[in-house]
Amino acid sequence: MATPATSPASGGPRITVVTPCFNSAATLPATLASVAAQGYPNVEHVVVDGGSTDGTLELLAAADGITYVSEPDGGRADAANKGVRMASGEIIGFLNADDTYEPGALRAVADAFRGPRNPGWVTGYCRIVDGEGNEIRTRVTGYKNFFLRHYSFNLYLTQNFVPDPATFVRKGVLDEVGPLNQEYRISHDYDLWLRVARLGDPVVLRRYLSTFCMTDGTLSMSGFEQQFDEHARIARDRGKGHPLPVAANVVMSKLIVIAYRVMRRSRRRSGAAAAP
Repeated sequence: MATPATSPASGGPRITVVTPCFNSAATLPATLASVAAQGYPNVEHVVVDGGSTDGTLELLAAADGITYVSEPDGGRADAANKGVRMASGEIIGFLNADDTYEPGALRAVADAFRGPRNPGWVTGYCRIVDGEGNEIRTRVTGYKNFFLRHYSFNLYLTQNFVPDPATFVRKGVLDEVGPLNQEYRISHDYDLWLRVARLGDPVVLRRYLSTFCMTDGTLSMSGFEQQFDEHARIARDRGKGHPLPVAANVVMSKLIVIAYRVMRRSRRRSGAAAAP
């Protein structure tokens, strides 16, 4: 097990970045590098591996400035919860093994937590990129950024627009709301942030903090319909006392899935027509 290169010091609250991973040798180096390049003096990077067999362990053993563990787990939520239990930081952020931080992200987050609002959580903008690192779905990103700028709890209940890789929370708040719920295979982040949102609004930074990688085979792509089914269930569970936003979430989730099915059929027809 490697040990953190950075010890607690002045210059801002200690931030622990938790990275769940499994067979992530192809993408993990960029994730590790994006944390190491932050230049923030008080960061701990905890990587929780599920027992990889593709060279991920060799990468972790050779990496400087990280703490890691490798053992079987129950999936992403279980691994993330384990990382939180290992964390020594006052602030927690979750960064998947194919996502990255933008330059200066951790300093901006630390400054926000030390600001006059004394927030329980901080979030910001997140780019969507493909497997080559090219930005994609810019309209979706702009749409989510618009809602972030107008954040309210009721609005957040209608749809999930808070980007998990660009969201940070005080460890004490996580202790209060409890761990990620492993019942939700894809949308456990939405469930967690709605529980945190019940305690108070975040500080929303109007700047990009992270990138989120979306490629074929990821849960966000392969489990699209399950994802929005979970969104609706989570809104019903966490939105007690807010019937109208919850109803809006159920309707919007169904409409988005229908639109996705139509687009998928259209792409298949276009591909079949183009085939010789």
